[in-house]
Amino acid sequence: MNLSVSSSVSLPVLRNGSKGYDVTLVQGLLNDAGYGSLVADGIFGVRTDAAVMMFQKDRSLIVDGIVGSQTWGALVPPTIRRGSRGDDVKRLQMILNEMGYSLVVDGIFGSNTEAAVKGFQNNSRLEVDGIVGPLTWYVLMSNMIRD
Repeated sequence: MNLSVSSSVSLPVLRNGSKGYDVTLVQGLLNDAGYGSLVADGIFGVRTDAAVMMFQKDRSLIVDGIVGSQTWGALVPPTIRRGSRGDDVKRLQMILNEMGYSLVVDGIFGSNTEAAVKGFQNNSRLEVDGIVGPLTWYVLMSNMIRD
């Protein structure tokens, strides 16, 4: 999976000792995935490191405790686009609505959801393709944590 795009935004590489909003996001995603009951405190310590390594092991990733592009790709929801349906689309629609978009939360990725995604991507200096892949998910969820 290649996550480098022609934008000013990229996925951070996190490891034991990292701090900040990105660590809080990883801790929340690990909790959501059932990997411990981490305190989402933004401090990448021993417990977060152990949870990352268990997550990596269970997903057959390189077990190094480093949250890089492969681990981010496994942590964030799957890539969705126009025509997608389901709970991940509902989650996207709810996140976009919390940011001021006015979408019907129906789990159907139609033209209105695509337009909102493109607007978000443009405002976030991401590649504007209407596809919600790992980088767009990361920026969406990071904005929610920072608010």
